[in-house]
Amino acid sequence: MAIKEQSPRQRRVRIFLRRSPPFMRCTRDRRFNGDIHVRHSRLCSTTLGVLSAIALSGHARIAASQPSNPGFVIAHVRVFDGRQSHTDRNVVIVGGRIQAVVESLDAWRHLPVVDGTGATLIPGLIDAHSHTQNVTDLQQALRFGVTTVLDMFTDPAVEQGLRDAAKRRVDVADFRSAGVLATAPGGHGTEYGIAIPTVARASDAEAFVAARKAGGSDYLKIVLNGVRAARGTPTLDAATATALVRAAHSRGMVAVAHVESTEDVRIAVSSGVDGLAHIWREGGAAPDIAELVARKNVFVIPTLATPEGFVKNSGVSLANDSRLRPFLSDTIIALLSGSAKGPVIEDFKPFLDAVGSLRAADALVLAGSDVPNAITAHGVSLHRELELLVRAGLTPTEALAAATANVAVAFKIPDRGMIAPGCRADLVLVRGDPTSDIMATRDILRVWRSGVEFDRRATPAEAKSREPSIPAAKASSDLPAESTLTVCR
Repeated sequence: MAIKEQSPRQRRVRIFLRRSPPFMRCTRDRRFNGDIHVRHSRLCSTTLGVLSAIALSGHARIAASQPSNPGFVIAHVRVFDGRQSHTDRNVVIVGGRIQAVVESLDAWRHLPVVDGTGATLIPGLIDAHSHTQNVTDLQQALRFGVTTVLDMFTDPAVEQGLRDAAKRRVDVADFRSAGVLATAPGGHGTEYGIAIPTVARASDAEAFVAARKAGGSDYLKIVLNGVRAARGTPTLDAATATALVRAAHSRGMVAVAHVESTEDVRIAVSSGVDGLAHIWREGGAAPDIAELVARKNVFVIPTLATPEGFVKNSGVSLANDSRLRPFLSDTIIALLSGSAKGPVIEDFKPFLDAVGSLRAADALVLAGSDVPNAITAHGVSLHRELELLVRAGLTPTEALAAATANVAVAFKIPDRGMIAPGCRADLVLVRGDPTSDIMATRDILRVWRSGVEFDRRATPAEAKSREPSIPAAKASSDLPAESTLTVCR
């Protein structure tokens, strides 16, 4: 795409949240002509007011090693704002934040302008289920437009180093983590050779969650491993799960439950969890379970990419995609082209049907890859997850929301997931229109984290030599007087 200077225009639009998680206390209208609008209480109105003014973001070619970011504008670009698509929009970014949507560039002529004609700007993708082991994983995620990863359990020995790197640098994806998961002694999560505390009974829950909060965990992950339990692996009982959720909520933490069976889902929902990690493994479509999940406003991260990894040759198309392959290492290409260790899944359709029943029930679905399980790889496998969600029945727009605004709302991360004033300038520019063809997310032109462009072709060693830092935000008093800044929080 040719890069040339233009004079952009601006238009403001209103967000209608497609889903309403529990903390927003919204009531939802069913679909009308394919759209969802929200009837909301006073609390929901306040939340929507904070999120509603849409600004649309942009870019100038700024070296990753230049933390002092003067700002830039992207002009005449199609924008997916986290909820819906808009054509011919323009955005101003200053100090790593989306600052304004402008009718005229008169007040911003000192900033570089890029023509976004023919491309779509989307919020940085958020992988809602990852297991991150090193800084290279975070860099690999960013290379494919994943600007935030939500880790669901990693080695405590590396967790703080990952947090520090994400806080200090913009050449890696941002990192949030559950820290140590809550599992029964001998339960799932204890088999990896990592010494972790466990939860034997309900009376242990308070101390366990207090320790996670004190250690910096951003949310709580609870393990209900019903399928493994049938083979003799211990699992948490309902009383312990409920005590864990209550302890998490009393500390303002989102509680997510790993589930494997429909009975796990029932226990998790009854315990009061906010979300489910994974889809039930047996039975396919389950309208009654899906309706229960939707009625209780519980979100679901199906992680379809991981079970699909046990389908023969399932990763070959990802490895051979010409839009992705130039940015894949030989090791990752070999991984995606190989076979997962474990029983082969002959029929993947029940997994898709299970997600389809959630969509039919209007449950909130989030995109997460569960990388690096099976034959998944950081960053690239989230694009496969989006493709699978569409195959399961979500529209491309719904799938994009599942990897952007829906995740930000569900996990209460109010500064990202949308293209709106005050939001972090975590952005991905792609060729084409991913709201029509979800595969367009793979055709990445540029990636920014906090307004700094990431060099997608840089090797880890080259990027480390620069270690660009997050730019300081420009004070609002430095903005043109006619600018209207709505804080994204």
